[in-house]
Amino acid sequence: MQTVKVEIPQAESRYYPIFIGNNLLETAGSLIKDYIKANKLLVVSNKTVSGLFGEKLKNSLEKEGFNTEFLLLEDGEQYKNVDSLQKIWTKAIELKLERKDAMVALGGGVIGDVTGFGAATYLRGTDFIQIPTTLLAQVDSSVGGKVAINHPLGKNLTGNFYQPKAVIADISTLSSLPVRELRVGLAEVLKYGFIEKSCGLQKRLDTSFIEFLKGNKDLITSLEPSITGQMVKYCCELKASVVNQDEKEAGLRAILNFGHTIGHAIEKCYGYKGINHGEAVAIGMRGAFFLAKGKQLISEKYFNSCIELLDKYEMGYKTDKNISPDELYKAMQVDKKIRAGKIRFILPVNISEVGVFSDITEQEVINSLETLY
Repeated sequence: MQTVKVEIPQAESRYYPIFIGNNLLETAGSLIKDYIKANKLLVVSNKTVSGLFGEKLKNSLEKEGFNTEFLLLEDGEQYKNVDSLQKIWTKAIELKLERKDAMVALGGGVIGDVTGFGAATYLRGTDFIQIPTTLLAQVDSSVGGKVAINHPLGKNLTGNFYQPKAVIADISTLSSLPVRELRVGLAEVLKYGFIEKSCGLQKRLDTSFIEFLKGNKDLITSLEPSITGQMVKYCCELKASVVNQDEKEAGLRAILNFGHTIGHAIEKCYGYKGINHGEAVAIGMRGAFFLAKGKQLISEKYFNSCIELLDKYEMGYKTDKNISPDELYKAMQVDKKIRAGKIRFILPVNISEVGVFSDITEQEVINSLETLY
């Protein structure tokens, strides 16, 4: 087992651990008992994940004396909404959950986001634990304390910054993922390769993360345990470095949205159905590279190498032709990253470095979107 610490400077040097390793569900109860004071735990999951891992987690928690109850939500991004949030509140009230008790998110990014938001708002805040079971959640959404639900007009428009007490990333759960779900997470992993140097991590790998991803593609996609553990840990370290410097996205943390400005607009235009987050972000990153090349922020050589890496990991997704560039641009205008009425884009400026730009014209955006069909 390996541990990454996420520090919260505004909380008087409080930190929380990210535990990374194989078969951690079996010891989840003992891992978290030092970080919460709960008697009762409300575990929020969905039918699929609970069927795979629910009993193992319940046994581990009850072995440590936790009174554990489950709530199963519907599966899918379209259910990251106020109705699911209401179900969490209702179940917590029925269980008479107290402020010292806790909620546990067992599942992917959707479960983690809505459970975290439920914990942040129930009784004005109760503890919660993240137990991510997808690659996307392990390397990204479970780390950093962003919790939210979607609105029909935009993704993640209602939410909060609310940190978990601990994160348990059991990489053995990844073997249950369908290929499509694995690629969702790999899109976010590739993102870290493109922003690595901008994250400000003092101690990096012996090689660049891009070279690591190029050289270990077969081992990564086959989930070889030692490489997978190293990859998940490094992604968590990169994100923790950013969060430690900018918990509430006042500046640096915006770089974690590389590919997401276009990606979130695509998800919204799809109605959060028919395309998943990773596929949309992969398209969004491709669009960001086209924008950067058009503005001569990066060389043709670097542009081609990044597109080749996306293709190497089979990220050649296309936007539905029934959704026009104008529709996508309009969707971007209802985005939580808007500042002074201007859309902010995270664009590459050098190898593994990105910057924040608010001076992209509508026509430049439209031109880049037209390459994504």
